Amino acid sequence: MLGSGLLRVRLLKISRRKYNSTQFRKAARYSRITQLIFRDRESLDILARSYLRIKNYDGACKAYRKANKNGFALLDHEINHFRSELGAQNYQDAFIALQRVKGREQTKKCTSQLKKELLKITDSERVLIIQEMSSIHPLPREISELLPWSPRKIDYEKTETDDFGIIDSKNLDSERYKRKLSRVLSSGTYRVSEHLSKSLKSPLRTIFLPISTPFLILDIFRERIGSISASDNSVSVPNSVESRRDSIVFFPTNGVGFGHFTRLLAIARKIRESQPSTEIVFFTTMPTLHILAEEGFVCYHMPGRYRYKGMEAKSWNAMCEEMLSLIFSLHKPSAFVFDGSFPYRGMLDAVKSETKSMLRLWVRRGAIRRGSKPIPVDSIGHFHAIIRPGDSVQDSFVDETRHNIPIVRSQPILLESNSGDKQTFGIRKRLGIPDEAILCYVQLGAGKINDIDSELEMTLDALDSYSQTYVLLGESMLGSRIPVNYERVRVLRDYPNSKYFDEIDFAVIAGGYNSYHEVVSSELPSLCYPNMNTGRDDQLARANIAKEANAMVVIERRTKEKIRLGIMRMMDSKNREKMRNSLVKLKRKNGATEVSEWIINQI
Repeated sequence: MLGSGLLRVRLLKISRRKYNSTQFRKAARYSRITQLIFRDRESLDILARSYLRIKNYDGACKAYRKANKNGFALLDHEINHFRSELGAQNYQDAFIALQRVKGREQTKKCTSQLKKELLKITDSERVLIIQEMSSIHPLPREISELLPWSPRKIDYEKTETDDFGIIDSKNLDSERYKRKLSRVLSSGTYRVSEHLSKSLKSPLRTIFLPISTPFLILDIFRERIGSISASDNSVSVPNSVESRRDSIVFFPTNGVGFGHFTRLLAIARKIRESQPSTEIVFFTTMPTLHILAEEGFVCYHMPGRYRYKGMEAKSWNAMCEEMLSLIFSLHKPSAFVFDGSFPYRGMLDAVKSETKSMLRLWVRRGAIRRGSKPIPVDSIGHFHAIIRPGDSVQDSFVDETRHNIPIVRSQPILLESNSGDKQTFGIRKRLGIPDEAILCYVQLGAGKINDIDSELEMTLDALDSYSQTYVLLGESMLGSRIPVNYERVRVLRDYPNSKYFDEIDFAVIAGGYNSYHEVVSSELPSLCYPNMNTGRDDQLARANIAKEANAMVVIERRTKEKIRLGIMRMMDSKNREKMRNSLVKLKRKNGATEVSEWIINQI
């Protein structure tokens, strides 16, 4: 024992002498030997500081982590541990170590160092790292400001007027001809012809013509599918609008259901509540214009391309550009808000022609399935900011961070949000449903993607076996009429159906954005059939969040037996009560309020 004690003292003495004489590598060598033999605090302290001096950050990290594990407090432990993790680019571990640093000035200094290092990495990496940090501890202001969705004022020119635009036929014709010329110059046929013409004028270019032409055709094809930016051969067509009105144009596309339409209608409603003087204008491919008419909004309709038999994309996009440009000229909007999965080229061309004084926003929902069709690479750049409504699953911001565009995050956007006060519209009395009956709401989508008839029939059969149960069958306004031959089934073709949820006992739904968040907001126990055939929407990932929280029953692959068992589970009142209690934890505030306030503050 005496001999080992003398050896330890001797080794520590050498280690200290080497460290004090700035021979840090030798100090690390002797202290490492001492640590291997005796595993004491002193040798570990010299080893850690020696590694830090020679910038062996990985070695220093291991030393400080070992000290933490053994309960050792080394010299300047917290600050040196932070420096080690930061030097090793272990940003999350550095953030954890930062929480232990004492003293306001030291904490501020370390936070600045972390911010400086985070600015050196790519935007997409930075977003992922900061998101992980936020799950560990609330972010300091300096770090949160590095996120692209940190609150900021969008910088764009503002001019105001109260008058509508004058539709001058000469100006309209001039702008229309310029747009037509731009489309010709941007067409593949013209570009190939121009390439051949230029090549024939130069002997050197003529030699390489068999090589250059296929490359040009390949570029044109890649532009069409959106994998590279479109070539700008257009003629400048600045809009004649010199000043803007207190007007906002909303452009929701029609997807499978009402998702895009509902989000923008919810935002428009909130803007009207806060600022009634603002003119709300809708331009949409949705056929349900009577909903907008009932709201009192000005609306313009353009049928989707597939409503026209055999219409080519370029023809439809030209028509879209013309109609939207005319709306811009007439209403002089101060803001344009688009909600859709895929931006139309005609819309982008119309927006591009506007001056900088019109705020351009894209409401772009997440939960996108892997392997979905990518958006055109140059589409995001047409907008001043991206609004990302929340979802149950964690969003990816790769596209936005690549373009360094501001992101405005919000809670899920809902048209009807449950405030806690039960609302009744007397739906049972109107449809002849007894008050004591168990009422189930069934809505399995618009029927546009897959065949819902068989699943619907199996569900109605299972419900029909319970004599005390009535069914409120939600029939989408976008789908065909559903023929039903059940005595206790009532068909509801209304919008939004969620306003009746307070009078319903449980629901059977697909996993769409609106349906999911509406049942969560209303604390309505539900059986979910996530649609696996959607183009971009990952309904299974969304529904599984509620399933893991014991707030929803999810059936991925539906069979008659699985549906029967699912309905049996929903018929148990105790199960429904447990699900309601779990749904309370998943509820969020309505993001429509957040987004509308942000837009109003911008314009």
